[in-house]
Amino acid sequence: MSVLRAVQLIFLTVGLRFAVCHSTSESHVVDQEYIVTFNGYYLNETRYNYISAALKSSGVNNWNILERKNAASQYPSDFDVLFVDECYSLKALDALTGHPVIKKVTPQRLVQRYLNEHLNGTENKVLLHRRSLGQDIKLWQKLNKRYKTRHLLRAVPSQITKVLKADVLWRLGITGKGVKVAIFDTGLSISHPHFKRVAERTDWTGDGDLDDGLGHGTFVAGLIASHRECFGFAPDADLHIFRVFTNNQVSYTSWFLDAFNYAIMKKVHVLNLSIGGPDFMDQPFVDKVWELTANGVIMISAIGNDGPLYGTLNNPADQMDVIGVGGISFDDHIAKFSSRGMTTWELPQGYGRLKPDIVSYGTDVHGSSVSGGCRTLSGTSVASPVVAGAVTLLISGILAQGKIVNPASMKQALLASSQRLPGVNMFEQGHGKLDLLQAYKVLSSYIPQVSFSPR
Repeated sequence: MSVLRAVQLIFLTVGLRFAVCHSTSESHVVDQEYIVTFNGYYLNETRYNYISAALKSSGVNNWNILERKNAASQYPSDFDVLFVDECYSLKALDALTGHPVIKKVTPQRLVQRYLNEHLNGTENKVLLHRRSLGQDIKLWQKLNKRYKTRHLLRAVPSQITKVLKADVLWRLGITGKGVKVAIFDTGLSISHPHFKRVAERTDWTGDGDLDDGLGHGTFVAGLIASHRECFGFAPDADLHIFRVFTNNQVSYTSWFLDAFNYAIMKKVHVLNLSIGGPDFMDQPFVDKVWELTANGVIMISAIGNDGPLYGTLNNPADQMDVIGVGGISFDDHIAKFSSRGMTTWELPQGYGRLKPDIVSYGTDVHGSSVSGGCRTLSGTSVASPVVAGAVTLLISGILAQGKIVNPASMKQALLASSQRLPGVNMFEQGHGKLDLLQAYKVLSSYIPQVSFSPR
């Protein structure tokens, strides 16, 4: 093994752990667990044989492929999660990366997310530890009361769909019918009265729970497809609920990869990821986002609640294939909490891209409550499903015309039709504020073209 190769492997097994000590607690490497990515999709036994042959030939004995029990387990996959005894890690990584069928080996990552509540101009960052569903509901109800007090003073619109004039498209018979929407979040109750077309619910956390113990997933789903009280944009869309975060707001790279593969197999049209995923250093996650787009999935994600500082964008919203959404208030001011561009992780290679792509309402927005009825939330994780719901509505209208829409044409239409906010720089608003009706006009007469976006 060359000196350079040894240095690379040492960095992989040790250096990354050291590096993340200086970053936030949101994402870190899981000791002795690795994502083994293959060059193609193979059945479980075939993948096992490839890994086994590589490790046994190098004298590595203390290893184990971690079992994954979820909706994708019965289908071919392009990765495995491997546990390797620390004493054999260097030798194992060298053996695996030299195998012709194995694409790469990277550390498994754990993602710990925070729910950021923005109340009366202040941020209340709450790390949700494991607790009973009743306790979580009490927490949200307490926060909700504080929101309602604020609404009495500000006369916030009660229907986000009316503000963006979705009712104009509804009168044309465009309601989201025929569009599959994947919601990657904290789950959804099958008996919630606001939803009439929940096509499938899947759990990727291993908890065996499909319901929403926090209320975040319910709120996001409501903005996209609620059909009563606090209306969503596309009430007739088919919802595919992916529970990828536990009630403790924890997820893993492997959970996302399996769920993404399943979404591709289900041929979903739109995927909303409000909470965000692993950071940009998680190459399997980034690669899978590109694969989603290559398979025609339009991905929308929140850019993060780490404003007003610049260079604070979250992954995957900072990826070029993803529609990254920032937040504004109903008086068209950039929300203080909304993360700002440009993308910074590419700077060592010479440049950074403009982000966010677009902004929409993310302050004091009404949506579905986990216990029924409506509540109000703020954050870019609210603005993201506003755009996702609008995109779902647009797709249903274009498909009804017998036309085709893809991630590139949708992104071009959204950005070309957006309204520039005066006095706001491009690293705060991107191309501007979402204009639903203008986007529909652009898509209705869309001709493939070259533009700066997507880029």
